[in-house]
Amino acid sequence: MAAAVLGMWLPIYFGPLGEWMKENPPPFIAWMEQHTTFAVVLFMAATALAVLGSMAGQPNEPQPVAELAGTLATAVAEQWRREETALQLQAPWPMPLRWENTARPVADHWEAINGAQNQVEQVDLSGRLDGDGRADDSIVAVFHRVASRRLVILGAPGAGKTVLALNLVLHLLDRRQEGERVPVLLSMGSWDPAQETLHSWMARRLAEDDPALRTRSGSGATLGQELIASGQVLPVLDGLDEMPPQARSQALAALSRQLGRGEPLVLTCRADEYQRTVGSTVLTAAAVVELCPLDPADLQTYLRVSTAPARTGCWDPLFAEVESTPGGPVAQALSTPLMAWLARTAYADTSAAEPAELLAEQEGVRRFADRTAVEEHLLERLIPAVYSRDLPGEDTRRWSGEEAHRWLSFLARHLNKLRTPDLAWWQLGTTVPLTSRMVLAGIATGLVYGLLSCLVHGLGGFGLMDVLVSGLLNGFMTGLSFGLAHGVAARFIDGAFQPSRVRLSLRGRQTGRARPRFLPRFMAGLVVGPIAQVTGNLLAGVVNVAAYQEPFWLLARVLNAGYWGLVVGVGAALVFGSTAWFEEPIDTQEATSPTGLLNTNRATVLRQALVLGVVFGLLILLGSWIMAGLLPRHMWGTTVVWTPALGLRSGILIGLGSALVAALTLTAWGRWLILARGWLPLTRRLPWAVSAFLEDANRRGVLRRNGAFYQFRHTRLQHHLAPAPPPLPPQRRSRPRVRLSGLLRRQGHGRVGEPDSDGEVSR
Repeated sequence: MAAAVLGMWLPIYFGPLGEWMKENPPPFIAWMEQHTTFAVVLFMAATALAVLGSMAGQPNEPQPVAELAGTLATAVAEQWRREETALQLQAPWPMPLRWENTARPVADHWEAINGAQNQVEQVDLSGRLDGDGRADDSIVAVFHRVASRRLVILGAPGAGKTVLALNLVLHLLDRRQEGERVPVLLSMGSWDPAQETLHSWMARRLAEDDPALRTRSGSGATLGQELIASGQVLPVLDGLDEMPPQARSQALAALSRQLGRGEPLVLTCRADEYQRTVGSTVLTAAAVVELCPLDPADLQTYLRVSTAPARTGCWDPLFAEVESTPGGPVAQALSTPLMAWLARTAYADTSAAEPAELLAEQEGVRRFADRTAVEEHLLERLIPAVYSRDLPGEDTRRWSGEEAHRWLSFLARHLNKLRTPDLAWWQLGTTVPLTSRMVLAGIATGLVYGLLSCLVHGLGGFGLMDVLVSGLLNGFMTGLSFGLAHGVAARFIDGAFQPSRVRLSLRGRQTGRARPRFLPRFMAGLVVGPIAQVTGNLLAGVVNVAAYQEPFWLLARVLNAGYWGLVVGVGAALVFGSTAWFEEPIDTQEATSPTGLLNTNRATVLRQALVLGVVFGLLILLGSWIMAGLLPRHMWGTTVVWTPALGLRSGILIGLGSALVAALTLTAWGRWLILARGWLPLTRRLPWAVSAFLEDANRRGVLRRNGAFYQFRHTRLQHHLAPAPPPLPPQRRSRPRVRLSGLLRRQGHGRVGEPDSDGEVSR
């Protein structure tokens, strides 16, 4: 857009119309030239009022812990009810699930489970999730039958472990009374037990979904930590098998060691992986149930009722095969709810393919000779099936199955590389190598700053050649500086590109909670501001010497760097530090949606850039006036000239320009804009409308939302689209990273699994 504006403006300004306007300026331009100082003050005041108006609001008082628990319960229920609808878990009714006490030697002694030495009787924990149009209470009843309130749910891949855990969460929330624990479903793939305790990880994950829980109370602990410490949270940990093998045993040991007596827990895992992980130890006081294969009668009912009456006959060959050969590949594959849902999705609503193809033969040999072949075919059929249908809604976009498959495969490879199930929009840029990221950031910021320089100098009355040279030199120096800054931040500053989970607001924080954030930010601004000025001025001095063949330019730039380093350093320190008093957590609804968090981050970053631009612009205006007064009128054969108009141009260019390029290169939203919205679509690895595509995939049931993250509906689908990489070696050492609180990071601690400069996960 900036290029288009500049392209229209240059011919006008330097053409006949521009010459006429210079000779016959309109009244308002002539008035501004005569009252430049007043115009500068008026412009800055109007901008400040606009910023303050957008930040106005009512005072933000913290909620008591009991009220926060109620708010958390409401948010969790809304989130998972929405996902339940998107994933069609209730259409036409819940998938029939059965479970029973596991026969594997992986549960603790019943004395430990029952909490008494003389209570050795095994409790019957078998149950069923009925498909009668509503979810049965049996899983809740089973959980309450376990005296220790610690339950492990095992099953084969796709057996319905997550669905059963989600069912438990929703029904506990429906029946929750004030003061009872809030069940929270957390994916274990984001926990590194070697780096974080269970409660620290839980508090971090809660704060990612509800930024209000990041607020610190009078005790110094966050509200999320207080919720956990006061017994207000019931952790439902999904997917122990999603962790690296060497981390699973560490996680089980940490759970047994860190959970207090009477502290409840629900855990899901694949049965074989759990048995291998347990080995000679078990999860303390935990009872274990295991999901059973899908009953053939339940399978037939589910598929028949999910299909239009005119097409129910298409299932007959498949039903006959399941009944006649219960140990065959088709019957084995369809014994899990995941594969039953895939079969329904692939064949129920379309005549483009028939279920009988699963029984097809080639030269007397079954095309799908074993269970794995059947399952892989059903997984392969999913993407073409769901993208061949229109979704309701006027703004629904259409992508072909081939395009969707290519883009989803790219996302699956990205997640496999990070070794996490959580797809975060702010991490998509890590798919690009660090060197390329630095180059792209430099090009983008160089173009923005160069175009702004052309615009400012052109309006100042400079000739076309001076305007172009100024734009090229300023753009080159800025692009080089901020490209390097992007690389330094990515490699050495932990969590530098995490999304902001706060907004600027006049109601802001209470003083006691802002004070701990003020000093680190003040010091960061005091250090980084002068460094940036010294680097930029020395580079500019070298360019000036090369351009004008006058060595005194280098000395001038050295003096300039010292003076402006002091001005910008103090200004940056005050701006960065004072924002601690004007930050408030964003709404839970915004944080628990990927698109909500993205939209809020865009608004927050642009607002911060505007504040920084105005403040630095005023500092440049004031500082240049003071500097002009300190310097002699003539030095080194050069006349020192300062006017309010010149100061205003410098303030706009340096202040606003620096704020804009910093927003592009040093924030999560800026990296998303340059890489995920620019480079990756340009190279056909993602669509241009990335957010719309991800939301559409969620509506089609391919992706699910877990807080601010997307996840593939099942890890089998992720690994089908992109085979999983080999496990990490046990003693992998990560590069050291520096934590700078509050300069480039606005929301607190970075999350485990944030990729380093090579796109790998720092553990």
